[in-house]
Amino acid sequence: MLSIRPMESADAGQVLSLNAGARPNVAPLDGIELARLQALSREHIVAVEGEAIRGYALVFAHDHAYDGEEFLALRSLIARPFLYIDQVVVLPSAQGTGIGRQMYEAIERAALLGRADSLCCEVNAMPSNPGSLAFHSRLGFGAVGSLATRDGRTVHLLRKRLSIAA
Repeated sequence: MLSIRPMESADAGQVLSLNAGARPNVAPLDGIELARLQALSREHIVAVEGEAIRGYALVFAHDHAYDGEEFLALRSLIARPFLYIDQVVVLPSAQGTGIGRQMYEAIERAALLGRADSLCCEVNAMPSNPGSLAFHSRLGFGAVGSLATRDGRTVHLLRKRLSIAA
């Protein structure tokens, strides 16, 4: 049975393996960078089945000291509290099983509990990631801008407004 729980430091090996398999659609991580990101936020989650991690999401609140270029661009555009989803990876053999949607639902619940009124993320426009863009569109995300990144990519900056009364 699948469960969504907070990411722990003991998850690093499996998270790094999933990250390596998802490139170039996500930024590469190594152990040092993952530990740094874990120290900045307690919002990161993993999708676990038995002992195996089937997916993970790196998540930051709008007021975290995260220095990601896309996060900073969104923070300059959106004044209200939000949760930023930096990376979502699902094991290729588990894609299409609803794990991604379950992780997003868990992130949305956390956002509402924390009184954030939006979820934000970015999706590569160049190199193109049409599967991710379609997934986010189905979940209710819309474009709030685009950004040419320092590493040569172009990304769509996306936002999903939440109803705090929900």
